Amino acid sequence: MENENSEFNKSNAEDISDTEENKFNYNFINTPWDDRTNRSKMGVIALLVAIIATTTALVINNVVIHYKGFNSQSFYSNTEIECNVVKLDDYRYVARIHLISSNELVCVGAVLSRYSVLANELCLKSGPIRLHIGSPADPRCKKGFTVDLAATIPHDGVVTKNLVVLSVLENMGDCMRTVKIGLNLNLKEQLYVIGRSIRGGRVLSFQLAKYLLEKVMSVELIRNLNKNTTIAVKTFGKCPVRAGDLLLQKDRLFGLASTSVHRSEKTKTVYFANLTAVQKELKALDIGVEFSV
Repeated sequence: MENENSEFNKSNAEDISDTEENKFNYNFINTPWDDRTNRSKMGVIALLVAIIATTTALVINNVVIHYKGFNSQSFYSNTEIECNVVKLDDYRYVARIHLISSNELVCVGAVLSRYSVLANELCLKSGPIRLHIGSPADPRCKKGFTVDLAATIPHDGVVTKNLVVLSVLENMGDCMRTVKIGLNLNLKEQLYVIGRSIRGGRVLSFQLAKYLLEKVMSVELIRNLNKNTTIAVKTFGKCPVRAGDLLLQKDRLFGLASTSVHRSEKTKTVYFANLTAVQKELKALDIGVEFSV
């Protein structure tokens, strides 16, 4: 009997000993600093240094990305805030040209007839496109129109060298109105430029402009251009002028911008392809094109 009690007490003592040993079993994280070996201390220091370095690198990277993005877009954001805009519905002869892949608005064009739109060659550089005419709220127009044929018209521009006539088989008549191409530009009267706005939505950029004869002559001497094929104007707004933007006077279309991007903080002079110089080509490609004096 005494032997059994002795063995029972011995067993309980071992259990208690095991429990206490487990209770105070330290690991790498909670081992007191003074109880660590030199190797363990070096490991802790290395771990802390790695955590601090990684956190610092992430913070610096986020700051760089933030300010880099801000600087690259500051011109456009500040410009577009001050840029005058007009409603799409008021200018139904302006076509919006979107990429099929992303639906991004890449440029604008001029509706010449129920089946054709005149644009700049740069509108085709980014990939397959789709035309959007008229109000986006109109179910008949919202889906857009597929371009079935693109014909080029060479012109003596400053940057771009071709205009394009985009033809569709579907009748766009319910969504658009056409614009007439002007034949007699009044050099003393006000012009205006309508173009793509980066705000998107249902607005277009709008700014006034004035004809510059001396600038055309200087370009002619430097680049050997014929002044009759290029129109130079001075703009009076904050809007950047992009390739394909429309130059008008009294609701008559006289030119399409042949520059790439106009930065107004550097120059106010913009160059347009003179459409009177290609009227025969336009008439040959689309008999529905209208001209007006």
